[in-house]
Amino acid sequence: MKKYLFILGRNPLLSRAELRNFCDEILFAEDKSLLIGENLKFQNPRNLPKTPEQLFLDRLGGTIRFGEILGELFNEKELQNEILKQIQSQKPEGKIHLGVSGWDCGKTFLRHFLPELKNAFRTKHDRNCRIVNSPGQNLDSGQIFGGKLLQKGFEFLVWKNKNSWLLAQTVANQNLRNYTLRDREKDFRDPHMGMLPPKLAQILINLANPEANEVVIDPFCGSGTINIEAAICGYQTIGSDLDPKRADLAQKNFSQLAEKFRYEVGSGEFFTSDAAKLPLEKMKGIIATEGFLGANFGRKLNKEEVRKNSLDIMKLWEKTLSHLEDSNIRVISFCLPVWKIGREEISLAKNLFAKLDKTSYTPRVLFSQRKTFLYSRPEAFVSREICVLERKNDNPG
Repeated sequence: MKKYLFILGRNPLLSRAELRNFCDEILFAEDKSLLIGENLKFQNPRNLPKTPEQLFLDRLGGTIRFGEILGELFNEKELQNEILKQIQSQKPEGKIHLGVSGWDCGKTFLRHFLPELKNAFRTKHDRNCRIVNSPGQNLDSGQIFGGKLLQKGFEFLVWKNKNSWLLAQTVANQNLRNYTLRDREKDFRDPHMGMLPPKLAQILINLANPEANEVVIDPFCGSGTINIEAAICGYQTIGSDLDPKRADLAQKNFSQLAEKFRYEVGSGEFFTSDAAKLPLEKMKGIIATEGFLGANFGRKLNKEEVRKNSLDIMKLWEKTLSHLEDSNIRVISFCLPVWKIGREEISLAKNLFAKLDKTSYTPRVLFSQRKTFLYSRPEAFVSREICVLERKNDNPG
């Protein structure tokens, strides 16, 4: 069975929680943002002309790139020879573009290994290769994507453990252009209400892990980000918003991106509704949503404003959860706001979880006994606390 080395994003614990639904974990190194996994669950719901590995990565919001593990080598000469062997076996044409990224290999490893690798390639195969790394530096996903390295050549991943080296060849890298199209180049964006990153939208959907026949529902759809990501994954999706203008513009964003990302415009339905009155009788699926993060999102709030927002948000979720009691909604993956006032962080998750005894839902443990994850950006006034609720009869525990 093939094994893979995953390069995780800046939130490795959250990336790990997302990956658990799509592969079996062998080893996780949080401090290095690395994970080894096997038994990947490949899907191609819309018959896209991509490799299975790229399709797998395109589904994930928290993984930057990953490589197929080629083996364990026991000295640098063996490592060099295996890389040369792999390149030759794949019979590349033209000038070879080559990069190597390493972990725990020492500060000077790439500075001497890459020139030696280049000379060995020229000597053994009588061909030149271009090393794309900056001197002594690992590659990042932007360099790989912008330089089309996986189309023109190769990247190899090296992870040293004591006296051996784990070697992998990169098979998929994030498509940064597609994320820009789905974020900054949408027709409708509203910075005053916060802007849900497409990667976080993917994570919210993946944490809920909808089944193939389930609908992905966002009752606070805003600009339609969740719905767009759900459609890209091949799901039917429903978006609603209390503001009729937002529901209309979410529909327009959804239609705008349908051709580019090859999903059917009819796979999404949008309408105006209060989340606590959403007509759920015929809907079977999951809810993935950013949720309402409060008013006055564009600036820092004082304690009184935070108190008022907290009350409003708690009432909204209590009404929504009560409304969901008789529904077929299996999982709810969502965000709650966390405000920072001086050194204090004000969270709503504990208060909301305390009220779940009167409902059919219970918090899911995401990792290490933690039931929430704080997702923040340096420039943001309000952080997002990610929570997942599941019906008690669906909870294996």
